[in-house]
Amino acid sequence: MHALNESANMTVLFARQPIYDRELLQAGCELLFRPCAGVDALVEPFDGDLATQQVMLSAFTESNIREVCENTPAFINFTANTLKAEIPFSASEMVIEILETVEIDEEIMAAIRRCREQGYSVALDDYRLKNADHPLLPLADIVKLDYPHYSADEMLQVVTLLKRRHPHLTILAEKVETYEEFLNCHQAGCDLFQGYFLARPAPVEGLRIPHNRLAILRLLAELNRDDASLRELTDAIRQDPFMSVRLMKMVNSAYYHRTEDITSVQMAVTLLGQRRIRNLASMLALSKLDDKPHALQKLALARGYLCEELATNLVSSSASGFTVGLFSCLDAFFDHPLKAVLKELPLHASIKQAILEHRGPLGLVLATAQHLERGELEAIDWTALGEQGLTPELVSHAQQQAIGLANMHL
Repeated sequence: MHALNESANMTVLFARQPIYDRELLQAGCELLFRPCAGVDALVEPFDGDLATQQVMLSAFTESNIREVCENTPAFINFTANTLKAEIPFSASEMVIEILETVEIDEEIMAAIRRCREQGYSVALDDYRLKNADHPLLPLADIVKLDYPHYSADEMLQVVTLLKRRHPHLTILAEKVETYEEFLNCHQAGCDLFQGYFLARPAPVEGLRIPHNRLAILRLLAELNRDDASLRELTDAIRQDPFMSVRLMKMVNSAYYHRTEDITSVQMAVTLLGQRRIRNLASMLALSKLDDKPHALQKLALARGYLCEELATNLVSSSASGFTVGLFSCLDAFFDHPLKAVLKELPLHASIKQAILEHRGPLGLVLATAQHLERGELEAIDWTALGEQGLTPELVSHAQQQAIGLANMHL
């Protein structure tokens, strides 16, 4: 790519939005990104060519792309100019997304044919037509339907038409924001799904939390009591065989670099400390909700680790970052309003306020993590982060580290 090394010293902020198959297993990952020139300034005006070059440079050379995308293909937006240039990265690791702003002409068609001959998969982004007549459909492997543009009936109609006319196509529904929308797209026959729906609670009948989930909520409450002693924490874990076994496997993993095996829960609590064990045990408790997809556990764990990493810069709040990140997902785990679930837990008021209202430094950290998950890079309060000593470089590094830790522990 002719200008790949231009502005190489510029920080690249990228958000990662997973793409799931019909079983809610990760099938890909779109990288959304913006170059950043300072603590409070995203580069303006937005240069799509530069952004594509920068994200590819960052993701494929400076970052571990396999870890960032969890060994699934990276979906990357291409402009007309970047489509025409040589792509110096492996076809097995990426999908070329053709933006809706690309004007289709013979040169673009030839560039797409060349990419496909080289083994690259091609996705047609932001498809909004009600028919199957787009000139790029015969050349595309994936078509991304812009879900908000369609009613449920229209979605079914266009998916049926696309599959009839172009049976080779994989249909991806994007901007799917709620569980109901996911079900609509699933029933319409879509193959892949992208959006924030996984982090939102599914609709349930009634207001009471079911008995089996209440038991897990009570375990979370016991694990997170401020006045719990090491003995009480150890006993709470020991009483749950599933948690004890999983915890022992985790603490003896290569991540903790121990020269000798940890052979008991009591030893683990003593050596790793109350906060670390409490965090790990809380995640293991949530993993017992076996009707929830593995992807939700990974999202929650990555958010917890990101908030923990960012909170290390907050002197008064560093110990609570993981809890804020992880517990901000409890509504999706329990399918009940977050406020109602948190009411059952003995958390400090500042933690609940951070989760529910984004109040205080911990609230700022949580809001940053959630904006990154949604790809809302412009919505992040970089000025406030800078006042806490959190630069774009630190945020970018923390994000990659959090993804790696979540992949390692799940």
